[in-house]
Amino acid sequence: MTNRLKTTAVDAALCLLSASLLAMPWSGVTSLTLPVAFVPLLFVQRRHAGRRFWLAAMFTFALFNLFTISWVAKAAVIGAVAATVAYTLYFGSVAALYNAVWKRAPKSLAYTLLVSCWVAAERLYLNGEISFPWLNLGGGLATDHILVQWYEYTGSLGGTLWILIVNLLLFEAISKTVDDRKFVPSRWIAPMLWIAVPVIWSLAIYASYDEGDEKVAVTMLQPNIDPYKDKFGGMTQNAQLDRLVEMVRRAPADSRFIVAPETALDDNYWIGSIEGTHMVDTLRRTLAETHPGASVVLGINTFRGYHKMMYDAPPTTTARTLPGRDYWWDAYNSALCIDTTETLQLYHKSKLVIGVEMIPYHEYFAFLNKLSVDLGGISGMLATQEESTCFHNRDLETGCAICYESVYGEYFASFVEKGAKVMFVITNDGWWGDTPGYRQHLRFSQLRAIETRRSIGRSANTGISALINERGDITAQTLWDEECMLSGELTLNDCTTLFVRYGDITGRASTGVFLLSLLYFFAYRRRKKDYIV
Repeated sequence: MTNRLKTTAVDAALCLLSASLLAMPWSGVTSLTLPVAFVPLLFVQRRHAGRRFWLAAMFTFALFNLFTISWVAKAAVIGAVAATVAYTLYFGSVAALYNAVWKRAPKSLAYTLLVSCWVAAERLYLNGEISFPWLNLGGGLATDHILVQWYEYTGSLGGTLWILIVNLLLFEAISKTVDDRKFVPSRWIAPMLWIAVPVIWSLAIYASYDEGDEKVAVTMLQPNIDPYKDKFGGMTQNAQLDRLVEMVRRAPADSRFIVAPETALDDNYWIGSIEGTHMVDTLRRTLAETHPGASVVLGINTFRGYHKMMYDAPPTTTARTLPGRDYWWDAYNSALCIDTTETLQLYHKSKLVIGVEMIPYHEYFAFLNKLSVDLGGISGMLATQEESTCFHNRDLETGCAICYESVYGEYFASFVEKGAKVMFVITNDGWWGDTPGYRQHLRFSQLRAIETRRSIGRSANTGISALINERGDITAQTLWDEECMLSGELTLNDCTTLFVRYGDITGRASTGVFLLSLLYFFAYRRRKKDYIV
């Protein structure tokens, strides 16, 4: 019994070490732990010939989530629990599949399947209706963005691929050294090359990258309105509009874009009737007086109505109604671009926060709407635009990602594909308080800048608002929980990266390799012959 307890304690310690190494990049310390984070967990598999590996993996992934996204519980405990359970089961299944192959087929096939399946799973987590890719491994490398300048070719899933391969190579080198009890330099050549070559390449790209000379003056507004006490009830909409107008007036005269955060105004704006509202008239009048050539970009909630005389049934899967009402309606989380012309530009958020703004597979589980987490404003199943669009100010095209959309590299790149020369991110991170959440969210924007080679202006209600250059450097930022403005210049770029042109090549290729590996495994089990050298 004593030996069994000792064995269990060692296994638990190894799992805890793996979880800690995985979590460290999200704490903002360093991302250099990721290339070795799976090694302790793989030693659990080695110690027991795979018999306890699946449980060990599940325990490790649960701890990883606990260490990194427990801040979600500040707004919704159920959100933190659901995200942890989903991630643990999802990637625990990847570990279980790998372990099953590892016990029944050559190690080379098991390793190939593990890497390709994990990357394919992350791609699915990015594009499926059940989606919370906050902890995708490649995103953790944002802490040391200088080392992943090659994301402009592969996107963040290229980082996941690199992390997994390096872990396996290091594990093999360490295992053989432990078995032989001697150091053989040749065993370390492959892992060292896999580490050194991408890092050196990235440093060379970073040092030689030259931003253009064409720039645009921007101002990011940070109204600092508490989302719990004031934003959705304690402070009137007129008072919030007055604060916004005052900040617009104080923006530098040369500002071409003045950007306010997500849900900067939480009023009922019906699509088709926004023109002529007090908000639009007030902002246009302010721009005409202080910034005639500028545009204001801000987040609002919008609605679209469908009269029941025109439709026999709800016209969309997201349309809702109230008893006794003669219309259905859709709700949107939107960004509005206003200038002194007569044309308003509107974009609706298309990547929604699960459990707050959308219910997965809503057409089958619409009854779960009542379980949506209410974070103020509108909640439940929101409608989407499905694809990105750009705002324009004279000859300049810009993209505006709303909050959670900055986590999705391929979707973010679609703004650039449509012509955006500079990008904005508007968000309200105040729900999570002064926790690691808003800092993690900021770092994702650094990766998006590298992938697209676009400068980014970030406006956050309570912080952190920031200016990010094309290399992913934060050139200026605000503090948390302060009312302020951040003004500066962002460079313009009309060149497109390989990632923008061709999308997530790494994820698509890995999905293909995974399916082929699975087919090969079944063929191997049938013929008991290995064709992989």
